Amino acid sequence: MIGAKHEASEAVAADEDAPNGASAYPRPLVAWTSAGLMTLMFALAYMDRQVISLMVGPISAEFGIGDFQISLLQGFAFAILFAVCGLPLGLAVDRWPRRYIIFAGVLVWSIAATSCGLSRSYGEMLVARIAVGVGEAALAPACYSLMAALFPRRQLTFALGVFMVGALLGAEGSLAIGGTVLQLARNGVDLPLLGHVPAWRFAFIATGLPGIALAFLALLIHEPPRERPSATQRGWGEAFAFVATRKRFFAVQFFGFALLMALAGARGAWTPTFFMRTYGWSVAQVSYALASYGFVTGTFALLASGRVVDWLFQRGMSDAHYRYCVVGGAVVAVFGVLAHLSPTADGYFAAIFLPLLVLNYGAIGASAVQIVTPPHLRGRISALYLMVISLVGISLGPAIVGALTEFVFRDPKSLGLAMALTFGCLGVVVCGLFLFGAAGMRDAVMRNRGAAPG
Repeated sequence: MIGAKHEASEAVAADEDAPNGASAYPRPLVAWTSAGLMTLMFALAYMDRQVISLMVGPISAEFGIGDFQISLLQGFAFAILFAVCGLPLGLAVDRWPRRYIIFAGVLVWSIAATSCGLSRSYGEMLVARIAVGVGEAALAPACYSLMAALFPRRQLTFALGVFMVGALLGAEGSLAIGGTVLQLARNGVDLPLLGHVPAWRFAFIATGLPGIALAFLALLIHEPPRERPSATQRGWGEAFAFVATRKRFFAVQFFGFALLMALAGARGAWTPTFFMRTYGWSVAQVSYALASYGFVTGTFALLASGRVVDWLFQRGMSDAHYRYCVVGGAVVAVFGVLAHLSPTADGYFAAIFLPLLVLNYGAIGASAVQIVTPPHLRGRISALYLMVISLVGISLGPAIVGALTEFVFRDPKSLGLAMALTFGCLGVVVCGLFLFGAAGMRDAVMRNRGAAPG
């Protein structure tokens, strides 16, 4: 590590980002081990969040619901309490040990995800999906805060990129694992106490149940020491006051990344169904093809974009995160339309590659927040960021596509057209927002130089 010195007793390294080199980060082995555990938790979260995308058909048939009601299960039901509960949990992250908050969150959402397979009505499933959001609300603010305490700013975007690979493992793994379960258990399975369980219900149980045991691994995450909150800290009032001093940056940060999340959410929620309706693919074909393609391209996007942004940032381009998104918005608008209007699956895969480099934006968005925020506010500001992008993004993306298909085009086979329209319009807005916000990021970064870990 550049500018680091090793101390035999503490085995930590001082970093040039810290004032006068006084503050220290843990040694790389400790930092990356903890990052690996958090990546696993993130994978579990996305698996339980996304596996529903394979079950659109059987859920619609069993409960007698349309695409818009399905979109509420995929987006709004999850997002509503994910966002609201993130606020008190963000304050808890700044006050209490973060690994215990992660442990509790994993336990809650795993129980809720398993309950989705036991739901007897649309209403019960809606409640279960809301509870999944409550549990997952604890994860990201705690992990973002810990990652900023484990890695110096010049390495943070790449480290968060590695962490965000967990989202790919979960999201794409939910397709592979869920597709395998649906294929093997297509006639249902007999379970103790539950009797005969249809394949789609068993898929929820099989992906949700392991998290209850794996939650205990969160207790092994390294918790760096930090100062106790001072008596002058004002809870959420302090966080809102900080945001108010950097209005331009946070307005673009919140709503720009919310629109990127809307696009990513629309893709995650509807692409499997798009392939089935447009290209006539089976569940097995869709699950394996999308999982393998999404994981390879997404991993490359996260790691490569992290390296590029860190490299540009370290060389003085303090708005590097936003410049990447300006170009990315234009790419999404053009190639997202071409992909979803492609008459062949091969054409779709060729066109969607570049948009995927942008839609795997998580490390860039999270890094920008941590870089401009003092350590004692990171949990609250991260929770506020996640609240906005979740309410707008997770709810908006699937709902726009579902509403266009059901209420505007009035044809289930118009799903590709609805996706193309969504990508084209939102991509242009994303490009303009980040172009407007670049000056705000430069100012916010300059005002937080010398932030210490914590």
